[in-house]
Amino acid sequence: MLRTFIQVTALSLVLMSSFFLIRGVVALSAKDIAELSQTRFGYHSGIVKSLTRQRADTIVGFVLLLFSFSLSLINLLWPMRAIDFVVSKKGVIIALIVSVAIFFVAYKSSNLLQQRSYKQAMDTLKAK
Repeated sequence: MLRTFIQVTALSLVLMSSFFLIRGVVALSAKDIAELSQTRFGYHSGIVKSLTRQRADTIVGFVLLLFSFSLSLINLLWPMRAIDFVVSKKGVIIALIVSVAIFFVAYKSSNLLQQRSYKQAMDTLKAK
């Protein structure tokens, strides 16, 4: 059961990290890209928010990917037993439940990191 749990959790984390890494890129709209490419005076808070969201999602995605790699490495280094070749339904269910919980924690962490980065960026811009 434990090996199945580790394998399914590692796969789920790869999927989650992909979500955050892709969301960071996809969230940058064509309008935002056009705004970034222009030179102008001052700043646009919407652009700051978009870039801080991208930064937060990329950081969370990388942490999830690193965690997934660690779980996969643990799975590879763990000695194989005959029972480990059987897929445990209980392990799959528990892994999926834990993965959903990890996703919500990662999503909340991304939002908190984005808010903190946004506040820091706006404070920096207003100080100029």
